[in-house]
Amino acid sequence: MSEKLLSVVIPTYNMEAYLRRCLDSVTRDDVPSSLELIVVNDGSTDGSLAIMQEYAEKRSDIVNIIDKPNGHYGSCVNAALKVATGKYFRILDADDWFDTDGLIKLLNEIENISTDIIVTPYKKIRRTKTIEYKPKQVLYNHMYSLLQESIWTNQDFELFVMHSMTFDTSILREVKFRLSEGICYTDNEFLIYPTKAAESIIFLEPVLYNYDMTREGQSMDPVIQAKNCGHLAIIIRRFTETIDKLGAFSKRFCSRVLISYYYRRLFACIDDNELKGIDRLVQIKSPYLFKDVDAALLHAPSLWRKFGLHFLFYEKLKRVFNIDR
Repeated sequence: MSEKLLSVVIPTYNMEAYLRRCLDSVTRDDVPSSLELIVVNDGSTDGSLAIMQEYAEKRSDIVNIIDKPNGHYGSCVNAALKVATGKYFRILDADDWFDTDGLIKLLNEIENISTDIIVTPYKKIRRTKTIEYKPKQVLYNHMYSLLQESIWTNQDFELFVMHSMTFDTSILREVKFRLSEGICYTDNEFLIYPTKAAESIIFLEPVLYNYDMTREGQSMDPVIQAKNCGHLAIIIRRFTETIDKLGAFSKRFCSRVLISYYYRRLFACIDDNELKGIDRLVQIKSPYLFKDVDAALLHAPSLWRKFGLHFLFYEKLKRVFNIDR
């Protein structure tokens, strides 16, 4: 058996309609055995487990199955990390897929590098268009210090997301990394908490991840977000309450994630009393984040605080000016 260079966890709950597309992208005959797939069945009630077993027979050299009771997304990642043997570790959602050629290139490249974090370009697939997110003004295959300002000065925040990030497995274990269990929207914890022990980052050129935003009922669906707004509140509180323990790069991530949650979700779906509590917590625990959020959102939070103007007003402005972010 070859040494495993990359462990990929695929959390799966009732994804039989999409799972074959995902697994086809990572089990093609020319995908080397240096890949380790840990496909986690999170108590699915459909045919997901049977599909997993079919692919485990097809590529027994790379496919491993964990079959467990439902515990939400975080529990799947935690279960996989316990058994992962790869040099690096990353996540692939069951309703998304990898570019197979990009995966093979990545496996070839990481055999000869040693860094804490790897960032790869990805595609976000919407109903009307596909957007490719690639690093700007960086040297590919060049190792940067996380504290080097040039790596993020000109970067779009959406470059640094779960879909682009791969971590050295030893870093995850060093910080005793665990995602929160029993709630949604924990993927951003995968970006923030491991970086407190990381020192280096490298950008590789192959486009890897295809992020499908067209599926109805996914966690980013506004209806689902409104239903799970309490989960968002929990995540933001945890970020804010632990921010003083994070390193400089983690704080930068935390700032951007907090802003993302504010403008994408919290103002749009959470009740004012809950939001006021979170807003006050951010102001007390991290005044600079409080100012960053306000500036990044064109002072819409200030309008809400002062006049009670709901944040959906900002969403309407985005539609008027055709801002699709």
